[in-house]
Amino acid sequence: MKHKLLFLLVVVLAAAHVNAQAAPVITANIETLDYGQIEIGYPVTKTFIVTGYELNGDINLAVTGKKSYCYQVSPTTITPQSAANGAVVTVKCSPVSNYISPASITLTSADAQDVIIPIAVDPVYPEHMFINNQVEEFTALVGQMVTRTGGIRFADAEIPPDPNQPVVRSNNGNDMLLAVGGSVLSGDYSLVLEGADKSQFKARIVKTSSITKMCNVSITYAPRSMGSHQATLKVYCSRAGVPLVTVKLQGESSGMLGDLDGNGILDVTDLTHVINLLLHNGGQSSQGDFDDNGALDIDDVTQFISFLLNN
Repeated sequence: MKHKLLFLLVVVLAAAHVNAQAAPVITANIETLDYGQIEIGYPVTKTFIVTGYELNGDINLAVTGKKSYCYQVSPTTITPQSAANGAVVTVKCSPVSNYISPASITLTSADAQDVIIPIAVDPVYPEHMFINNQVEEFTALVGQMVTRTGGIRFADAEIPPDPNQPVVRSNNGNDMLLAVGGSVLSGDYSLVLEGADKSQFKARIVKTSSITKMCNVSITYAPRSMGSHQATLKVYCSRAGVPLVTVKLQGESSGMLGDLDGNGILDVTDLTHVINLLLHNGGQSSQGDFDDNGALDIDDVTQFISFLLNN
């Protein structure tokens, strides 16, 4: 009798050991999916690896959270065969605002313990934003180029217009030439410089968002004469409820960059001095720094030559 009981106990323990070894398990090679700091309006993709052992069914992946629509997981189902070899999962984060957290990815499979992966993300706007109807002020020497880059947000909903200056409802860019001093068109976004001094400024669309009504614009003040200069930058988004953002530009220029002989005129003699500074000082000079990058280099010489040819 004792032998039979001992035999049964051994069988039960062996079966329990087999079942313990065969329990389905899901693992991931990360504990948190961390995007870090990302710019609002521009999607970022991350990947991680999911592995499954002794699975009794597919692994299902889903994002949970109030803003779960801001995340796209691919694939959403992983077969046991794929999981056994380690399956690559791609998650696309589309930051439409500051508020897309908290969120997490849940992995489930029959008889396996769920795996929850928190998502860490810090959506931010560009450090500098161009605000509608505000004045952007620039200072530079004649011949210098001072550039400022920032973001522009367009309103989603219509607002009551000023009766004396109604809001422009649409703009497809068809009536604007793509030329120097004219407008620049980039998908749903376009811009144009206006004003008597518009030639003293340059503007271009750096990048555009397809998931929000935002774009990044670079504005350069490149004065060719001393004094005050004014211009107006108009940026359009055809998808926005209020499709126009106006930025007023104010530039102040005094003196002449590169006028090393101090005669008030930029000429070939000054160019020769700038080249000598570059050759003998190795760029350790602010004189002749036309692109305002803090160093004297061959790009500055090229810009100086271009300035002389065009003026």
